[in-house]
Amino acid sequence: MWTPIITELNKRQHIIISSHINPDCDALGSELALAYHLKAMGKDVSILNSDPVPPTYQFLDPDNLIQLYAAHKHAAALAQADAIIVVDASVWQRLGKAGNDLSKIKATIICIDHHPDGQPFADFSYVDSDVVATGELIFDLITAMGGEITPLMAQALYAAISTDSGNFRFPKTSPRTHRIIAELLEAGAEPAKVFKLLYEQQSPELVHLEGEVLQNIQLAAEGQLATVGIGLDTLQKYHIQTSVLDGFSNLPQKIAGVKVAIFLVEQADNRVKVSFRSDGSVAVNTLAAHFGGGGHVPAAGATITGALEDVTRQVIKAAEELVENGRR
Repeated sequence: MWTPIITELNKRQHIIISSHINPDCDALGSELALAYHLKAMGKDVSILNSDPVPPTYQFLDPDNLIQLYAAHKHAAALAQADAIIVVDASVWQRLGKAGNDLSKIKATIICIDHHPDGQPFADFSYVDSDVVATGELIFDLITAMGGEITPLMAQALYAAISTDSGNFRFPKTSPRTHRIIAELLEAGAEPAKVFKLLYEQQSPELVHLEGEVLQNIQLAAEGQLATVGIGLDTLQKYHIQTSVLDGFSNLPQKIAGVKVAIFLVEQADNRVKVSFRSDGSVAVNTLAAHFGGGGHVPAAGATITGALEDVTRQVIKAAEELVENGRR
């Protein structure tokens, strides 16, 4: 099943890997593991993303392979590229500025993703929405190519899969997921270290902000919908950057009976980043799609233009209808 992509990769020498804006652990870990594998094959590989690596995830990239894309800086790399690999996204727009420029060059396009709402654009695609993380697919590709999973690659893929599976609790976590994790542990992944670096390195300011967020959670739809938002003034009060808020989207789910949780963060450009979470009984990717976003049944997101209060009202109204209709 990987044969066409493997054949193509064997023919290509100058490869660019990219992923979506606001990169998460699955995107970054998948990029890094694939880059290390291709470099071991003697390929010239560049990882170019439109957004920087969030501070929480920087431990995944000790060799600083991931570069913040800039057209003037990377013009030569784009001109030389004979293959582009897009991971954890299957819509050009999700790649931001890098995607806009990469889509215009003459190179073989390869897409590897697990999101169900993509738009075909690649010459070669492997999209499997039944797996819980793109990291699973990257593991399969590397092993299908006969590659060795080094400790660095194992750590990156472990972080990718563990985070995108909600620490192995999301519905698409499968026996195969755990078999891959077992092989990653044998290859050198360190779960305790990954967990500590991801979840136990918060600043006092971030912990205080978390307390304020928990205090401000609002319930609707007979307690089945929980919503909370953070304004720019609150972020400034605690001296917090939005890039360190990744785990906050799960906070409203702590409340018993909540089926859908919504976390909103005001941006500086009259936009609001919205994260949707569910217990699996409600397909929040349909909610995200309504606002121009996407994702999975239990976890999705969108960025919506407007003031925080206005966007919050819109999102709550749509979410209440979804919960009350009980649609999947």
